[in-house]
Amino acid sequence: MHKLFTCLAAGVLLFLGSCAALRHGDMSLINLGMSKETVVKRIGKPNMVVMAQVTEDGPLEVYEYLPVNRNSYTDSFENRPVWVYFLNGEVIEWGPGEDWQIDNAFTKRMLERYHNRKRQR
Repeated sequence: MHKLFTCLAAGVLLFLGSCAALRHGDMSLINLGMSKETVVKRIGKPNMVVMAQVTEDGPLEVYEYLPVNRNSYTDSFENRPVWVYFLNGEVIEWGPGEDWQIDNAFTKRMLERYHNRKRQR
C-alpha cells in the first residue's frame, strides 16, 4: 500500500511539473497592466532579468522568457526570447527579445507608447 501511494504521489508531481513547463513563457496568459507577481504566477519565473533602470516615470525592468516554439517550416523546436517590460511593477509591453543596449532613445519611444495608450483609455 505504501509503495502504491508513493508511486501515485510521484506521478502526480511529475504531471504537475510538466504542466508548469508547458505554460512557461506562454504570452497569451498575460495582459497589459498586469503586475509582475501575477505574470510570474501565470508563466513562471523569467530566465533572466535583462535590465533594470530608473526613469522619470519610475523603475523600468525587462524580464526575458525563452518559450519553446515549433518552426512550421523546418518542423523543429526553437527558443526565441520574449521580453516583458514592466514600469512601476506593471506590464507595459512585451515582444521579441532584442540585444539590449542602454539606449535612451529606445526607452523614450517605449515610454511614449505607454503614455499614448494611457491617454487613449
